[in-house]
Amino acid sequence: MYFKNIGIAGLGLIGGSFAKAFACKGIKVYGFDVNKSVLFHAVESRIFEGVTDEFEKFINFPLDLLYICIPVQSAVCFIEMLGQAEYKKAVTDGCSTKTTILKAAKNNNLYFCGGHPIKGKETSGFTNSEQDLYNGAKHILTSMGYHELDNALEELHKSINMQVCKMTSYEHDTIFANISHLPHLISFCLMDTVLNKNKEALSFAGGGFRDFTRIAASDAWMWSDIFMDNKKALLECVENLEKNITIWKNMIKDDNKKMLFDKIEEVSGERRKL
Repeated sequence: MYFKNIGIAGLGLIGGSFAKAFACKGIKVYGFDVNKSVLFHAVESRIFEGVTDEFEKFINFPLDLLYICIPVQSAVCFIEMLGQAEYKKAVTDGCSTKTTILKAAKNNNLYFCGGHPIKGKETSGFTNSEQDLYNGAKHILTSMGYHELDNALEELHKSINMQVCKMTSYEHDTIFANISHLPHLISFCLMDTVLNKNKEALSFAGGGFRDFTRIAASDAWMWSDIFMDNKKALLECVENLEKNITIWKNMIKDDNKKMLFDKIEEVSGERRKL
C-alpha cells in the first residue's frame, strides 16, 4: 500500500504542516476546512490539488488516505459522518487523545489506524503551519489491527523524517496525560493565578515565566476538548500533583532546607538528561 493522494480534513497548524510536508514529497494533497479564510490561504499556498468546505465533495476526491486533523470532539463527529457515508478508504488522524477516537472508528466500521504527531506550537492556523514542523519528531500509531495500513502509515511518516512509535490507546492517553495535558493545564492555571492575584506583575515577567507559560497561549478550543476527552487520566495526574505540591509546600513551611535542596538536586539532574 502506497499513498499517492491524501486528503487533509482540518487545515490548521497540524493539518497544514502535514499537507506541506507531504506535498514536498510529491504526494498530491486535497484539503477540507469549514473556514472560508483558511481555504483562501490554502488556495494561495498552491500545494493543493483541490480544497472544499463541502463534506461530500471532499470524500469524493480521489483519495488513498483521509487524514483527520481537527479537535477531538469534532473528529468524532467527522468519523460518524464517514460511517454514515459508508466510507471504506484508509483513514487516520492526528488528534491528541486516542481512546475515544479509536472507539468511534470501530463503531463506524472504518479502515482506520490512530495517530498523534508529537510536535506543535502555541500558535495555530494554516498561516503558522510549516513544511518542516515534523522533521525529527515522534509520531505515535495506535492500531486497530489493520497491519497493511499500519505499515503503510509507518512508511509515510518516516518519509517526512518522523520517528514512528506504536502503543495502545490506553498507554497513549495515560502517558500524554502526564507529559502533555497536565503541563498545559498547569501553565493555564499559573497564568490564571497571576492574572487574578496581581496582573500588574506580568509587566516584570522575565525569561523563566515566559518559558514556563509559553504553552498557555495555546488554542482554547483544542485544549478544552483534550482536557474533557482525557478527563479520567488527567484528573489522576492532578491528584498526584496536588499530593506532591503539599510535600513541597511542607518542606518550605517546616524550613527543611536540606530536604528541599536534595529534591531540587534530584529533579534538576533528571531534567538535564532530557
